[in-house]
Amino acid sequence: MKKNKRITKKSVRVIRFFIISLIFIGIAASITILGCNYLENQNFKETFYCVSSLKVNNKIRVIQISDLHNASFVNDSKLVDRIEKLKPDVIIYTGDMVDSQTTSDDAVVKLCKTLANVAQSYFIYGNNEVKKNYDGPLTQENLDKKFGFNDDNRDPKKLLEMTDDFAKNLENAGVKVLKNSQDTITIGATTVDIYGVLTSNPSSFWSYAGESYNKFINENVSNLKIMAIHEPIVFEKYTPDTWGDLMLAGHTHGGLCKIPFIGPLYTTEGGILPARKGCYVYGRYDVQGRPLIVNSGLENSNFFRINNQPEIVIVDINKF
Repeated sequence: MKKNKRITKKSVRVIRFFIISLIFIGIAASITILGCNYLENQNFKETFYCVSSLKVNNKIRVIQISDLHNASFVNDSKLVDRIEKLKPDVIIYTGDMVDSQTTSDDAVVKLCKTLANVAQSYFIYGNNEVKKNYDGPLTQENLDKKFGFNDDNRDPKKLLEMTDDFAKNLENAGVKVLKNSQDTITIGATTVDIYGVLTSNPSSFWSYAGESYNKFINENVSNLKIMAIHEPIVFEKYTPDTWGDLMLAGHTHGGLCKIPFIGPLYTTEGGILPARKGCYVYGRYDVQGRPLIVNSGLENSNFFRINNQPEIVIVDINKF
């Protein structure tokens, strides 16, 4: 009996040592993974997509930049140098280039000004730009309360009449800011309409952007239509006949952590394992027969951004 007790005590010590060893190994492995990912995230990757449209008469290259959150890289000039070498026809920023917690937007404006000399540039606000430049989130409830609107007297133009210093600084830097509005440019022999969404919250999209969006879609239908928005949730909530020929979005940060064989871990709207719920989290999707590309963004300071290197997106649009 005593012998069995001694054996039992020895076994307990062995098991305890084994468990403690596993804990330390797990901690060491976690620190190594987080450290390696943090170093990897100080650089960015390039993700290329090919899109076809019968509306184009020449190749068009679009570079999408998103969700910088005032981040910096080991070599900031590398971002500019690489974009110059990629020779884009258009650069589109899909929001959250600034972070609502920072006081100065000068670095972002400087970057945008530099790249505006490379290609025609467009800026669409994300939730962080909205938070810094408006009184609160641009939901229908908040906007109606702000302007005293209801379903009978709502005037979306009142929102667009509001101005802010950040937009003025971007415009002065040569960047076109699109707030529920579009711009038309000619690239080679192709005419392109680019529409940017300010009210990307699903509750306010149709009530405050519906009129301008329908004009964008239904007028000059032979033009190539590019729709840029920060939050892709609008594409999940609504299914019109078409959103355009190419849609660009950001906001999700690619699900933050990409777990092998499982997928993205988390997004604000989709919660845990959002891709398994059908959310648009990262990459290319088919939406009403047209490509939607969700950019994982350039934010690089989050230690829990694992297996998900910051990126810029390059979209080449060809006839076939």
